[in-house]
Amino acid sequence: MLNIYTFICRGNKLITNAKKKGFFHLLSANFIIGFLGFGAQLLVAKFLTPVELGQIKIMQSFIGVATIIAGFGFNTSVLKLCSEKRPFEERAVIFKKCLYYSIFPIIAVLFGIFYLAKTSLLSPDAAINRWLPVFMLGIPAATITALIMTYLQALKKIQLMAITQVIIRVCGFVVLISLTYFYGLVGFIISSILIGYVALLPLFRLVKDDLKSNAKVADILPQSFYYAKWSVAGNAVSTIGQYMDIFMLNYLIKDREGFGYYSLATIFIIGLNYITSTVQSISTPYFSQKMDDKKEFIRVLKKYTKQLVLLSLGASVLAFIIVPPFIEFFYGETFKPTGVYFRVLLLKYFFWSCYALSGVAILGLGKMNYNFISVLISVPISMVLSYYYITLCGIMGAAVAQVLAYFATLIIVWLMINHVIKIHFSSLETAKR
Repeated sequence: MLNIYTFICRGNKLITNAKKKGFFHLLSANFIIGFLGFGAQLLVAKFLTPVELGQIKIMQSFIGVATIIAGFGFNTSVLKLCSEKRPFEERAVIFKKCLYYSIFPIIAVLFGIFYLAKTSLLSPDAAINRWLPVFMLGIPAATITALIMTYLQALKKIQLMAITQVIIRVCGFVVLISLTYFYGLVGFIISSILIGYVALLPLFRLVKDDLKSNAKVADILPQSFYYAKWSVAGNAVSTIGQYMDIFMLNYLIKDREGFGYYSLATIFIIGLNYITSTVQSISTPYFSQKMDDKKEFIRVLKKYTKQLVLLSLGASVLAFIIVPPFIEFFYGETFKPTGVYFRVLLLKYFFWSCYALSGVAILGLGKMNYNFISVLISVPISMVLSYYYITLCGIMGAAVAQVLAYFATLIIVWLMINHVIKIHFSSLETAKR
């Protein structure tokens, strides 16, 4: 009884602390924003064919990678530099400069996607090549939105940002469902773009005064570019690895209807990802603030990793039980393969949650190059596994390959974080002498 009571008390304390730090506000905002970007298919799938559902997933995967490149890692620069102990005016100038810098990669990415789509290099599916140049018009809004939200996160204005986005996105959700119902795939694409720009307007209002700051900050571009270059390299390669199953299926599988069932399974996994990514978002500033205290840094890393692993394990067990029956009930028995794919992919989600905070901790220490090295090792492994298992087992092979690839990444990142902690704090001790 005492152990149960202690467990309940600790659970209540954990929930209270998470609430104070804005976890539930940010979780709600992240879920709704992502629900409209990826998770909206949970409902609109009833208005789309499995083939169209697969086409949307492929286009979103390409847009996901393109958005990372368009942002060029400046959101990471803002998160790192604006989380440090600086005067507010300096933080505002850093944000403003990074916003200006991001204009150039955005333009380059738009031209790049247009060319690749028109030359049919992105997919053997003509419909994807036809609609991707339209879908890409949402990239500027997504890139700027991510930069502003990262800035507000660095300032720990989480609740204000979350509430604003929730209100806008709920209204946009109605528009998305309505246009998809009446116009199908075209309605989904057009409404997704419009919602992105409408949601950007209130965010600009939150930071418009900050953009007026003219404080002098030395070496903004070199510092920003240092963090940005490793971030965009690491995140771009990491995102390619994240969507490796989709990209490989796009080129290797002719069963486009079966691909649609698999795509729906990945959407449910993305719903779980919001839990882990929210913990990552909130914890990043705290790792940056403790980068000079080895004992405290390791304590925080171990504590929150343990809590995240337990949280993701509980979420995985519940999802394993609930989601497949829900899929058959809501979409019909023809979608039964989706539940099978989902249960396999749950292992991928759990393995990712086991090392998610280690990557954030490396960022907090300012060692983004090691995150890049990690993904540079893991993504080729994922590519080889995906090709082998897809050609061997078809669509199910993609799910199996993802699980094995994420387990391999778990080992790589654990080894990397131990190495980074050792060299970072050793260098600090040497500098003090």
